[in-house]
Formats: sequence, structure tokens, C-alpha cells
Amino acid sequence: MNEMTVLATFGPFTITAFGLCVAAGALLAICLAAFLGRKNPGVNAMLSMSAAALVGAVLGGRILYCLTMLDFILIDLGGAGFIPQLWQGGYTLYGAVLGAGAGVWLYAKATHRKAGRLLDLAAVGGAVALAFERGGEYFTTQGLGEYIMEDAWCRFPFAVEGIYGDWQIPVFMYEALCALVIAIVLWCMVNRTAEGRTAQAFIILLGVTQIILESLREDEFIRFGFVRLNMLAAAITMGLTFFYRVYAVVKKQGWSAWQIVRLVLFVVGIVVVILIEFALDKSTIDNVLLYFVMAATLAVMAVAMLLDGRKKL
Repeated sequence: MNEMTVLATFGPFTITAFGLCVAAGALLAICLAAFLGRKNPGVNAMLSMSAAALVGAVLGGRILYCLTMLDFILIDLGGAGFIPQLWQGGYTLYGAVLGAGAGVWLYAKATHRKAGRLLDLAAVGGAVALAFERGGEYFTTQGLGEYIMEDAWCRFPFAVEGIYGDWQIPVFMYEALCALVIAIVLWCMVNRTAEGRTAQAFIILLGVTQIILESLREDEFIRFGFVRLNMLAAAITMGLTFFYRVYAVVKKQGWSAWQIVRLVLFVVGIVVVILIEFALDKSTIDNVLLYFVMAATLAVMAVAMLLDGRKKL
């Protein structure tokens, strides 16, 4: 890996390999959404929706970054003048996700279309775009985990060589693969499930994968004390989505044993993940074992959140 790979410069604008990966991902996401929605709501509507989603993603990602890093911007980045300079970088994943969702929702309201259907289609494209963005981190110094000391593991795909010759875990690659798998799952769901379910699945699957993968990162992530922004945002968004699913099921079908069980599994899972996160830094337990337990816990939570059940209590 290298410092940000610059391909060309035009005045204040710089074209980088990472930027091209992001642009390619966005273009493919638009094409995919247009293909999936070519009959309902139509290609023209999908192109307009994609524009709204892109604008929302850029603004959302920027706004959340500036809110969380305001002190750093004012002191180290030259002050408030940095904020409108979008080409200088400074975005957050969940700001972009929420911003894109807001853009799609506003477009649906403005055009009197069903927001659930549009959000489902946008979710598939969003997962593909995220896969390209994470993969593009290969051309930066971001997306890296702990250092690898054993020579047997100092090779791709187990590790990548950093700018100083050290070998580190390629978390960016795992995140790209997870995003690609999520995109495939959503592709299989989008025209086979009720409106809104695909978008909900995206938030849930993104959340469970981000919690563990963000914990692996050792780069310039945003944090509040020991709490990492992406992990907090992942837990909050998937939690709210899950509780909405439970509310919708209970409102329609009444309480069932499974609704109680899945709520308990979610709460217990969150507690276990928090305890493991503390243990990663302070416990003598092997971190590999802790990450395995975290992954298993998150997998169980994902199943509990995605399976609504049908039987009444």
C-alpha cells in the first residue's frame, strides 16, 4: 500500500486511484439500480433517484464528519473554510448512508412514489458502491488492522505491506468482500420481499459486519474516547431498524414467543459485544478467540433481526 495514489491534477482538483474506484462504484451502482428498477418505477425515475441519493450521500457524509471533527477542523485544518471544500476529503460512512437514504426519501415524497421500493433499489446499489470504495482503500493508507509479526502470515491475502515496510491485516479487503456479499443477498431479496425489507436488511447486515470490522481497524478512525463512531452508528441504526421490524410484526400479528426471544437475543448480544470490546484491550484472553466469539454473537443477532417469525403466543 502507498500514500494516496495521485493520477492527475487539474487546478484545485486531484484525480486519485481511490477516487476513480469510488466513481466506478457509484456508476455501477446507478446502472444496477436502473436495471433492477427498469419496470418499476422505470429507468428515468431511477436515474433521478440516483442523483438524489448521490447528493444526499455526499452532504450527509460531509455533515457528520464536520460535526464529529469540528475541533480538529477549526484548529488543524485551517478553520471553517475547510467545510465547503468537498474535494479535500473528510466524510463518514454512516453519514453517507443516512444522507443517501434521506435523499431517496425526499425524492419519493416529491414525486409521489413509494419510498420503500426506491430505498430497496438504492440499497442494492449502495452495497456495490461500498464494495468499490472499500477496495479502493488499497491505494491509500487506510483500512488497515494490527501488525503481523509472524513471517508465515506476511503475505496477501492475510496481510499487506504498509508504506514503511510493515505488514498489517487488510481490513479494507474484508470490508469490500462483506459489502459484495451483502449486495448479492440484497439482489436476491429486492424483487421477492415486501417493500422496505431489502433496505432494512442492508442496514442490519451492514451494522453487524461494521461492528466487528471497525474493531479490527487501526487507522485514522473517528472515536469518542474508546467508542468508535462507526461502531456506535452501526449499533444505533441496526437497533432502530430491528425494533421497527418487531413493532410492525407485533402490530400486525400480535406477540409471539419468537418476538420475545429475538428481543432477548439482541439485548444479550449487544452486552456480549460491549464486554468483548473492553476485553480486547485489557484481557489476557487470546484476541483471536474474542473476535471469533464476537463474530458468532453478531451472526446470531443478524438471524434474530432478519427472521420475523409467524406464530402467535
